[in-house]
Amino acid sequence: MRGPTYRIAMLCAALWAASPVAFGASDVARGAGAQGASAALDFRIDIPHVMQLKLLRHPAAIAITADDIARGSITVSGAQLDLLVNDRDGYVIRAQLANPVFTAAKVLGLPGALVAGDGAATLRMASMVGRPKPAPMPVSYELTLSPSAAPGQYAWPVALTLEAP
Repeated sequence: MRGPTYRIAMLCAALWAASPVAFGASDVARGAGAQGASAALDFRIDIPHVMQLKLLRHPAAIAITADDIARGSITVSGAQLDLLVNDRDGYVIRAQLANPVFTAAKVLGLPGALVAGDGAATLRMASMVGRPKPAPMPVSYELTLSPSAAPGQYAWPVALTLEAP
């Protein structure tokens, strides 16, 4: 005769074998020769929005000469914009003058016109999603001087930022 521990173990084994086991959304095959298991897995990948603008080869300051004042403008070349944006709707480049010595700034080398004057100016750019990261974009600046400008050294006058469309 077997003891009560044996009977309890047999009862538990019988209940376990007779009832389907489910933990979450998983299933295990049982029976003679059955080998297999399946499970459902729900997961989500959140990709953070990236809006990155690096100003490469932009001068920290600009020297204005009497000849520049006589011409009424100065052109600065050699700068580059290194952009990385993963928004499917594209992005907006915003330009704003940060120095009253200048009355306008035209950013050249972009796919469209971007001219900042009294207020900020914006240019809508196409999405970069699904394309390789582009090389830095060469740009130049055509800066219009105020009639009251004087020769001297001035801080870089154009502030560029990125915005969502």
